[in-house]
Amino acid sequence: MTKFLQHDSIAQTWLKGEYVTYWGLTWSAISLVLYLNFSIIAPNNAHAPWFILTITGFEEIGLLIAGCLCLRNWWSKCIPHNRTVWLLLAIAMFAFLIGNLWFCLWEVLWRLDPSASAGDPFFVIFYLVLIAGIRLLIIDRDLQLTRQQWLSVLGIAAVGLIVSSSLTTFSARAELPLTVNPIVSLQVQSAAPQQILSEREARSEISPPTIPSQIAVKPKKLQPTWVLQIDRAMQPLIGTFNLFYIIGDLVLLIFAAILYFGFQHNPLGLPWRLTAQAVLCFYIADTWFAYANNRVQGYQSGFIMEVFWIFGIVQFGIAAALEFDNSIRARRLARRRTAIK
Repeated sequence: MTKFLQHDSIAQTWLKGEYVTYWGLTWSAISLVLYLNFSIIAPNNAHAPWFILTITGFEEIGLLIAGCLCLRNWWSKCIPHNRTVWLLLAIAMFAFLIGNLWFCLWEVLWRLDPSASAGDPFFVIFYLVLIAGIRLLIIDRDLQLTRQQWLSVLGIAAVGLIVSSSLTTFSARAELPLTVNPIVSLQVQSAAPQQILSEREARSEISPPTIPSQIAVKPKKLQPTWVLQIDRAMQPLIGTFNLFYIIGDLVLLIFAAILYFGFQHNPLGLPWRLTAQAVLCFYIADTWFAYANNRVQGYQSGFIMEVFWIFGIVQFGIAAALEFDNSIRARRLARRRTAIK
């Protein structure tokens, strides 16, 4: 029992807001260096599979830690208020983790277009639960903004609406036209009869052995049947999912602005300002992905703008750790005051 308590105290020490902040900043710096060195490739090349797997691993580990920290805040009795908010944030983190895993499998393992995959339902859960959590926090804290702050929120909403409307009016991905050089085509046409004759002579001189149909080698399918069925079922919903994500990002951006200005002058409001900044990072990454997915032909994940997803995940985790520390500190202070009285 004593060993268990010692291990628990060590784990709680390493989960303090100070250590989580250091680890989060280090995690973000490593991710940024990774993107800066390996995200830029030639136009006709693709990112190496190890790079996609590495950045996905960074996101998944960050989501797992952030979700566990949010779950700890919901489970702990040291936090007297907003415990349901942390439960919703934990569910959102875990939903994004599962959706991101399916996205990676669709793109890297099965080499399918991840614009619509089995991860989209989990991304929808992420948006709905995160919106519900931030809305509950705003209502529970009864945030009062000044007139200037409301004007700032309206300005941010206007900018977000312009960006969202521009994304919805974008056409589908532009396909590059195939141009043929007329001189080359004439040369190919003139050389075609000679090539046919030479091929016929070669076939008459050397006849290759025939392969029986029973032992003919068939190309191995990369995708299981159930994956192809899900992919076909998801394809008609690409437009619906994209529109939902754009609207969800706009709502989250407005809520994040209200949350940031509401806790702007609160000495204990740093966790919630970090939460608002995390939502902003997700908005930047989602907006870039929506733009690239609509305008860039054959776009593959791994561009440097996607590092904002990792920045947002890290800030969610730091916010949860700092809020836990604030609650522990406030509870100890209350006990001291009670003992003095």
